Order: sequence, then C-alpha cells, then structure tokens
Amino acid sequence: MPPRFFSQKAFLFHFGFLFEQKENPCVHCYMNSVLKPLMPLATLASLIVAVSGLNAQTSTATADVMGYSTISLAPGGSALVPVFVNPSTYSASSTFDGLSHLSASGLTPRAFNPVSGYPTYFVEICSGLYTGNNYPVTSNTASTIVVSGLPSDLGATVSIKVRPYTTLATLATASSGLSDYSDTLTLYQANNQIVSYVYALGGVLDGDGNPASGVPISPGTGLIVNNAGSASVTCIGEVNTNQCVVPLNTGTTLIGSLNPQGGQSVAAMNLAPALAPYSDTASLVATDGSLGIISYLSDGSNILDGDGNIVTIINSPVVTAGNGFVVNTGQNAFWTNTSVLSN
Repeated sequence: MPPRFFSQKAFLFHFGFLFEQKENPCVHCYMNSVLKPLMPLATLASLIVAVSGLNAQTSTATADVMGYSTISLAPGGSALVPVFVNPSTYSASSTFDGLSHLSASGLTPRAFNPVSGYPTYFVEICSGLYTGNNYPVTSNTASTIVVSGLPSDLGATVSIKVRPYTTLATLATASSGLSDYSDTLTLYQANNQIVSYVYALGGVLDGDGNPASGVPISPGTGLIVNNAGSASVTCIGEVNTNQCVVPLNTGTTLIGSLNPQGGQSVAAMNLAPALAPYSDTASLVATDGSLGIISYLSDGSNILDGDGNIVTIINSPVVTAGNGFVVNTGQNAFWTNTSVLSN
C-alpha cells in the first residue's frame, strides 16, 4: 500500500498533495483530512517554510505532517527501515550546561526515564552545528533533561525536540503475516554486535525467551526481518522534515532513508562522504526476499559500482521506501540523511 499523509491540528489552508514516484504512483498527503489540489514535494517545501514563518508569530500553526505507509516483506529476508519518526512530546529552545544537561520547563519528573534498561526517548537537535543528531535521554526532572553523548561544543542554546523511540514492539504490533516463534528481527548494534530477536504473539523475545519489545531503533537505522511467509509492516508517524545524522558503528550498521515515498536513487543518498574511500562499503539489500546485495564503494565524493565506475542519477538503481543498506566501515563515522524536502 502506498504511503498516505495527513497533518496534525494546524492553522493552515486545506491542501492535499500527490507525491509522484515510480514505485507508488498514488501517494497522498492529507492536510486536515481534506483532499484538494495536488502539488509536488518542492511546493510542499515552500509551504512548510511559509508555515514555519507563520508559526513564529502565532501559537496555533504547525507544519507537522503525519502519515502511514505499509511496507511489504517478501518471504525470506528483507531490510526494514521505519520511514517515520514519532511525534515530539516536548519542543523548546534549551540551554546546554556543556556536559549532559539541557534546560526545560513544565516536565513531569522521570517521564523520559529508561524502562527495563532501554532508553525510551531521544533528543533531536534542531539548530546549530549538530542539527539532525539524536541522543538518548537518561533521565529528567521538571526543569532538566539529562542526555547521553552530547558533544561539548553543542552550543550554549539550541532548539530541541524530545521524541519517543520507535521500538521492536512498535514494528511487531504493526506487522501482519509474521509467524510466532519462528520469524526473526535482527539488529546490527554497537561494538559490531548482531543480535536476533524472535517474533511471538505480537511482541518480541530475546535469545533467552525474555521480552525485548523495548529495544529502541534509532532514526535512520533498521533491521533484517526473516519471515517464512509474505508479511507487511505498517509504519505510522510524523514525516521527518529535519535532516537526520546517523552514526555508523565500526563494523556493520543497517541504515536507510526517512523518505516515506521511496524512489530515491543510490547516487542521491549522500553515502559517499560517509564512507572511507575504496575500503568501506554500502550494500543495498534486495527486496525479493533473497537478501541479495549490490555493494558500492566511495572515492570520497562519488559512489562507485563494483567495477569502479561512478554511479550517477541516470544509471543509479532506485531505493524503495523502507529498504536499506548494510554499511561496513573500518571506523566510526556519520551518514547525513538529508531532509525529505530535498531528496
């Protein structure tokens, strides 16, 4: 099913949008649930910029666009990257203490605390040098958010959003066709760890049979799903109009675009700067269930195919919505997934 979009409560005109693409020619965006004249992403970008300006002057305007997209999984194995983010629960300009604390106001103490050892919320940086970076929240008080991994040069004042993580439970409960106690979800985690979880009764179990539904999936990353029969997952959430900076762990990371339309070319994915020239690889996973891959290298500026030829927009394969790349790197790095409005 092609993705559909709609807006949250907004002080907006009633517009509808048709996103043109090769894979899903009937992708719709509903603003205030009223289908009106069709317009492309470029026009949507202009509208959101205009609405953002309006938002600075009123308290009723918003440019948040919500949607859902059903991603089909062929029998066998497939990459799955959630294509939406969860709506923010807190958004503000915040003061940084240079260590791990961000100022806030009006929060419920411990509302953002981890549950069962898993972080449940992350802070998205929305301004400054680290725009698009995401960091896990470790605790909060009424006036402070404690965050892990904040860089010391973040800036004295930054705009932030606090969002709930998408988790294995999110995907499990949104799935259809997965088989209990046999189908698996595999994550590539830090320190080159590859961990598989078993789908069971709408939830997820670890290798010891313990519930693991709270395992977080960071924006721009994904997992491998092994399923015996045809299955699907319906992603629901907010279209991320910010860029997303995705950490690449030494070893293996599975990444993918937050563009719910799909249809991007490999050449337009901004992969080349994230890969060490002629050594790191980004391998696009096949969507037919075979887990076949097409691997690419980088020369530092361009993506190269297996023969060392530059991959261009003209000869580039297309990445479908929800599909991803298995990236192998010899060092920690970062991939910047540019805003959905520009790709």
